[in-house]
Amino acid sequence: MTDDGVVAARPIHGAAEVQPVYQPLDTDSIPEFHAARLLLLLWTCGSGSPRRISGRTKLAKLDFFLRYPSFLERALAATGNAAAGRDLDRNPEPEAPMIRYRYGPWDPRYRSFLALLESRGLVQISGTRVDQIALTTSGGRLARQLAERSEFSGLGQRGRVLGAAFGAWTGTSLKDLIYELFPEQVGERAMGERIQP
Repeated sequence: MTDDGVVAARPIHGAAEVQPVYQPLDTDSIPEFHAARLLLLLWTCGSGSPRRISGRTKLAKLDFFLRYPSFLERALAATGNAAAGRDLDRNPEPEAPMIRYRYGPWDPRYRSFLALLESRGLVQISGTRVDQIALTTSGGRLARQLAERSEFSGLGQRGRVLGAAFGAWTGTSLKDLIYELFPEQVGERAMGERIQP
């Protein structure tokens, strides 16, 4: 309070972290967006009951194709599945960028995203040598609901095409395909460098 009785405004702590309302929303900075995408990925590309993906390498490589529609389209064409990709979203921009890591595309936040999903009871992670990432009953229910929402229609459609074409592939096979098809965009990037389409 000042001498004349007026309450002085206090600075908002963390204001630099709050995105101004006049700027478009940056979905990459929203953990819940990534969690929703991973639920859709497990639903559309997972196998078995409950739906599951074996290994974080496979999860990351499938997620790479889900995030980068132009790379998915090229991979479909290279593996004889071009017809499956003809109705895909043609947006060349990635849903959320990834970096080049030891085994190709990676997002260093996977552990946080999976912990968020597991803490909410939406996925269960088990296994000793290879993580088994499985949807729980409530995770499957939420994934189905997300797939039916118009906001996620592009991701859902891409996920269904991706699951049909590459859902049965191993993580290593997907990694090899990515290095073969995208040497400049992925294989020749420095560790930690952002992958551009």
